[in-house]
Amino acid sequence: MSLTPTPVKRSMRVIGQNLANQRKLLGLTAKMVAERAGTTPPTISKLENGEGTTLEITLRVMRVLGLMDAVVTATDPFETERGRLLADEKLPERVRVRGDA
Repeated sequence: MSLTPTPVKRSMRVIGQNLANQRKLLGLTAKMVAERAGTTPPTISKLENGEGTTLEITLRVMRVLGLMDAVVTATDPFETERGRLLADEKLPERVRVRGDA
């Protein structure tokens, strides 16, 4: 079993706290978020305490809290200058399909 690197643990705590803050700002209880995300209050507690859950559950919770689209956009390499430059260098302009479709 591998140990979780310290920067990852720190990020899990910060994201968990951010999710808890967003939930509270929206006036939602952990139970309400759990029901809407299709999970349980203890799972919400684990996530908010930085203990982690599956990516799917995390995204479900983020969707309920209105944060999922921002996270998806944040992971898009084309949203960064470096990503756009690399894409221009490496991605073909078009893809040809050989044979009948």
